[in-house]
Amino acid sequence: MESREAKLKMVWMAAEPARKSRYGLRTLGGIYGIAALMLVIVVGGVFLSFALDLPRELFAAVLVIAATALGVWLAARLGRRTAGGAAVFFLTEDDRLFALDARSLFGHGHGLPGYAAGTMETQRFLRRLAERPSLPAAAEEVRRVERVRERGGVCEIRCAVRRLNGRPVRRVLFFPASVENREALLRELERRASAEGPELAAPKGGALLVVSAALLFVFLLLCVLSHPAVGALPQAVYFPCLAAAFASVVALAAGVAARRGSV
Repeated sequence: MESREAKLKMVWMAAEPARKSRYGLRTLGGIYGIAALMLVIVVGGVFLSFALDLPRELFAAVLVIAATALGVWLAARLGRRTAGGAAVFFLTEDDRLFALDARSLFGHGHGLPGYAAGTMETQRFLRRLAERPSLPAAAEEVRRVERVRERGGVCEIRCAVRRLNGRPVRRVLFFPASVENREALLRELERRASAEGPELAAPKGGALLVVSAALLFVFLLLCVLSHPAVGALPQAVYFPCLAAAFASVVALAAGVAARRGSV
């Protein structure tokens, strides 16, 4: 990746040794784990209702709502941790602070194979950057910090950044609370909390989040209704809807990241 000519004073990234970044494995493992957990909950709940002779239609509706709510909550947590794991902050010797979301450097293609390939490429880039730190041309300068808060082991930063030869825009940045030299990064952010700047629009991504959650609910409901234990729909519908529900989980995680973790 192209780098700028700048002397770096300090670099902050996920506290993992060079060549040991597990960003891609953790991200994909989290997505597949959420999908598998929701599948177990839905299928296990259906069999439980059948075994205990519970009101199947009512129980199925409650089960789908609960599974969807759990999936959204887990996807939100995964999105925050994914954004934190891919974030890198750079302090130059001329006292300028830059931020980079390594995910933005690589296209994720279409479907699960493309997303997985882009995620693993991001992991390889983070490993290279840990070995040989440099300031990528895609990094954005942090101009004004509005708020910094910590939740669930991840620090969230609402700030205004400026792209190379571009205008300031608002971003929500993340970094792990366990990052090495965390206090030094917090001091640099605090110094920029008083900087003045225009009011900026919030980051986009909400539409993808809402659509993905709605599709996930619909496909899970169709899975329940087409399951042999319920039989309200033809069984041929079950596996296509199950695959579509899995894809919706991936899109939901991407929507959360776009809404809350884009740099």
